[in-house]
Amino acid sequence: MTQTVSLSSISIVLVKTSHPGNVGSVARAMKTMGLTDLRLVEPKDPLVCQHEEALALSSGAQDVLGAARVFASLPDALDDVNLSYALSARLRELGPVLQNPVQAAAEGLSRLSEGHGVAFVFGAERTGLSNEELLLCNRQVYIPGNPEYNSLNLAQAVQIVSYALRQQWLNNAENNVEIRYPEKVGGKAAVRATGKAVTDLRDHWVKTMEAVDFINPKKPKKLIERLTRMLARVELEREEVDMLRGFLSDVNRVAEGRLYPHEAERSKNSLDDC
Repeated sequence: MTQTVSLSSISIVLVKTSHPGNVGSVARAMKTMGLTDLRLVEPKDPLVCQHEEALALSSGAQDVLGAARVFASLPDALDDVNLSYALSARLRELGPVLQNPVQAAAEGLSRLSEGHGVAFVFGAERTGLSNEELLLCNRQVYIPGNPEYNSLNLAQAVQIVSYALRQQWLNNAENNVEIRYPEKVGGKAAVRATGKAVTDLRDHWVKTMEAVDFINPKKPKKLIERLTRMLARVELEREEVDMLRGFLSDVNRVAEGRLYPHEAERSKNSLDDC
């Protein structure tokens, strides 16, 4: 089945933005390239999209501001997203797979055509994305600028990514690329797990490791970061997440000494035989 790809389906996520003017400029950068889905995570002012400076600098993109949604956390903003790209100029030891905007645009549009939710995530103006926020994303996008001064304004970074997306979208259209959902023999195409589902799985996994004394919750070292990165890199399917969480629930049950009726009966019989 052919799937129409629309740039308006791609989400731009701003984390902990503090300046209303930047939000307005981002809305303008998005609309000029055909993107409309703006999401704000913990903005300094929850009503930032109504701020006079934001409206002024949006310069005709007030509709994008008006439709913007505010979320309490990054996992909540990625609840319907299967593939997320974190924009950051700082390379981490345990960072996600690294791409430039052109590579990210090509992959993102390809995944969008398969019915996946796609988002590009930008950090706060002064600090960027934290390690935790970065690891919640599947990819890291690095804009290769001047190594002696590689500092971009938030709206400028959004504009570069939006332009890369639009150019890739136009190239696909000009080349008459027919984009289809992947087909599987004997079944439907796999459904990718959302970012929120993977984060919930990570938290469940950590609690299970604590329950069996695999980790010390006060001194987890880098284990949680490695687990977060691994889960984001794998791009789990929804059924795989459900399977793993079912397994973890059973591990917790056994660790707590809770037995199913047939297990309790078997244990009782073993004691009677003794």
